[in-house]
Amino acid sequence: MDIGAVITTIAIAGLIGVMIAMGSTLQVTDFRRVLTQPRALLLGVAGQILLLPAVAASIAIILDLSPALSVGLVVISACPVGAPSNAVCAISKGDVALSVTLTAISSLAAFLTVPLLVGAAIDQFLGEDTRLQLPFWSTAARIFLTTFLPMVTGMALARWVPMVAEAIRRPLFIGGFSIVLITSLLFMFSMIELLTSIEALLAVVMLNVLMMSLAFALGRGLGLTEQETRSVTVEVGMQNISMAIVVIIGILNAPELLAPTFFYLPMAYVTGLGFAWLVRRYRSPVLA
Repeated sequence: MDIGAVITTIAIAGLIGVMIAMGSTLQVTDFRRVLTQPRALLLGVAGQILLLPAVAASIAIILDLSPALSVGLVVISACPVGAPSNAVCAISKGDVALSVTLTAISSLAAFLTVPLLVGAAIDQFLGEDTRLQLPFWSTAARIFLTTFLPMVTGMALARWVPMVAEAIRRPLFIGGFSIVLITSLLFMFSMIELLTSIEALLAVVMLNVLMMSLAFALGRGLGLTEQETRSVTVEVGMQNISMAIVVIIGILNAPELLAPTFFYLPMAYVTGLGFAWLVRRYRSPVLA
């Protein structure tokens, strides 16, 4: 087993830990509650699963990115929001329950949406003359095992053995997130040459800023509350970098696609925390 495979395996373990921890914070009633907020729910889900990949593909076409950068940009847009978005949502004084539930819904659906969207991007930008193939069912099965099943396991622990769930939640989240971050940085430093692409940086900045701005504008235009709008904006703006790495390295074995993910790693935190600072400083003093 080469070093890349070892790092990928460790990253998957970290991702599973994070998903179990996140699941342990959820109950079935959380999903029922969000059904009473249909506009926020629909905007958040549509923004993550439909609008974000469509905008990523459009940016790739407009900037005339290389096929590898184009597919890499769509991969990061297709991987649903990660658990850190919930923390940024809390910092921005958004609706944390809505944020957690949107994260859960998109993560649960990922085993179907990710292979569909990434497969479409490969067909669109690389065509048939490529070594890259993304078998739908085997990809769906791997994502199911690394996201859906761990999250449901966490929910089951919280329901049936709450003391165990409470005891493992914090160490699992901190440990899993630390593993994901460290492995992401290891990949980044081992392929530092990918960070020389100004086109990839520009595409990531455009995607991140445009989608957060669009989500915020749509939230206010649809009459969402200030808290709901903040949650939807953060959820659309922070994608699951660890899942993107797992897809690119663990499934596609195509490190040349990683440049957008590497640039997205710091950018998501800059824009997410920047947004939190702006809304707390300049909007709705009651919430700030």
